[in-house]
Amino acid sequence: MGTLRDLQYALQEKIEELRQRDALIDELELELDQKDELIQKLQNELDKYRSVIRPATQQVHKQKSVLQEQQRTKRQAISAEPTAFDIQDLNHVTLPFYPKMIMVTLVGHP
Repeated sequence: MGTLRDLQYALQEKIEELRQRDALIDELELELDQKDELIQKLQNELDKYRSVIRPATQQVHKQKSVLQEQQRTKRQAISAEPTAFDIQDLNHVTLPFYPKMIMVTLVGHP
């Protein structure tokens, strides 16, 4: 067994070790508090960003869907006949005449 002096020395070492650990815990708690503040600040910035971006992206999606519907309607309305053309206007138009050309091929003739 150790002497009283040895036990007092061991006790002083343990007390110093506990002080060092307490100091380390205090430093880590301070760092944790700073990181919590940073997380809160970044969360607020992210919320601001989302509040601006979500409405903007929703508006873009709405515009895209409206454009797609307009394109679909246009495609459904395609017609080969002119709709704004009056048949009475055709009475005054003379169309050009092009005669057909006939090509004759002689088979078996040298």
